[in-house]
Amino acid sequence: METRRVRRPVLQVTPMRKAYILVRILLLCVLAGALPIEPAWGAKIKDDPNGFNGNTWGADLAAYPSMKLVKDLGSTDFVEEAGVYMNSGESLTLNEVSFTEIRYRFIDKQLESIELKYEGRENRDKLMRWIEEQFGKLSSHERKMVMNVQWFGEKTTITLSYNPNTKLGSLWFISQVLNHRFNEFLPTTQGD
Repeated sequence: METRRVRRPVLQVTPMRKAYILVRILLLCVLAGALPIEPAWGAKIKDDPNGFNGNTWGADLAAYPSMKLVKDLGSTDFVEEAGVYMNSGESLTLNEVSFTEIRYRFIDKQLESIELKYEGRENRDKLMRWIEEQFGKLSSHERKMVMNVQWFGEKTTITLSYNPNTKLGSLWFISQVLNHRFNEFLPTTQGD
């Protein structure tokens, strides 16, 4: 005696079933879009500073008489004047890292950011540890990122960057409020 196998469709999809599946997919997409999602590319700053190293965001340039203009960034409809300043002879060490340059950017004579330049991957790693101790831990995924990591606060953004090709890096402390004005300023200026 011969046995016959009957092939049955695993799942019969009728037009009504297709419509039901589509509605469920659309509903899931809408619900997923409504969920608040934290950015995965930076840590939240604990105890958000309103500046860095005794310097307060928005401080007037007149409070820094020893500062010298090193780069005039010009003006636009949004910003009357922007410039990068340095205090000759200034030095700073964080977690055994000495900086090659410390630059202050002022927007309309208000302190907007401070950039600290350094050399070497080892120094980048020391700075990463110091920032995490002071301002908050990164996720394990973010810690693996070499080129650029960030911490975000309500008043301050901290950016640690490193270029493995040149072995040079920067540590930025940036005012959230004044940086928005600087970013409005950027599209109409010419680069170096």
